[in-house]
Amino acid sequence: MQRLAVSYGLTTLTALLAASPAARADVFGVCKGESKHVVEGTGQLSIAVVYPDDFPGRTTRTVLFPIGEQLAIAEHAKVLLGADVDAALKLVGDRRWSDATDACTSAPGLAAVLGQKHPNLSTAHAAIACDDKGACELHVDLERHGRATAERWVRYSAPLVGARARPDVIAAAAHKLVARGAPPDAPTAGLAVAQLIDGTVTTRSDADGALELDHAMEANPAFAACGPKGRKPHDTRGYWATWKLNARGTAMEVQVSPFGGRDPLDEAAARCLKTALQQMQLTCPRDGKVAEVKTAICL
Repeated sequence: MQRLAVSYGLTTLTALLAASPAARADVFGVCKGESKHVVEGTGQLSIAVVYPDDFPGRTTRTVLFPIGEQLAIAEHAKVLLGADVDAALKLVGDRRWSDATDACTSAPGLAAVLGQKHPNLSTAHAAIACDDKGACELHVDLERHGRATAERWVRYSAPLVGARARPDVIAAAAHKLVARGAPPDAPTAGLAVAQLIDGTVTTRSDADGALELDHAMEANPAFAACGPKGRKPHDTRGYWATWKLNARGTAMEVQVSPFGGRDPLDEAAARCLKTALQQMQLTCPRDGKVAEVKTAICL
């Protein structure tokens, strides 16, 4: 009898361990993790430097070369030609993945377009910031799109000595750019968190990270509006959504189910989230094929 009990116990344990990951997965744990990376993060780092239209000397070698050179040395990277970045920006403006593909209703992101040729892409956004006393600095905020949360962001900065609009002043500062840690205002969307924040929608999808589905869903106010009404503070709810992304960038065959208990408020929220997802316009898949997606939703 004892052997039968042991055998039964082992059989039961084996069955539990063999259960699908989806059945055992903690939706809150998934939401605390990272979104899928936009690029693979393999090979030598490639940096695309992006300048605002009013950045002094943004089209001159006087400014572009020293900034690119300093970043290349600091990051052991190669810096993409401005023409390559401009070509990618044009594709984004045309809502295309490439010249050979049809336009999407919703444009892919710059990092996603460049990441097709550069699997370890970083984007660097240059800016000039001045304090209330008139002291100015050159800032270059670098996002390493293939790195984990702790290494995703870094700000390079250097003081500007002289008139901030002069290209030679910017060039002199560029040679002194030094890493100062993550920017204080760095976006946190898609990054790992220790705790989920009340009233904040967090989604984590298992699809191609270049589609940046999570960013789009988290920014959609229709998702936030689905939170159960009348709940107490620190009462985050979790849901699983299984769906398909079609070639036009819309969701089909959507199913949303609450994680955990059977609160009627959760059932209503799940129906609301299903409608919100069905009505969204997302970036179309690069290959034009239907993609199966599973999304963890916490709010």
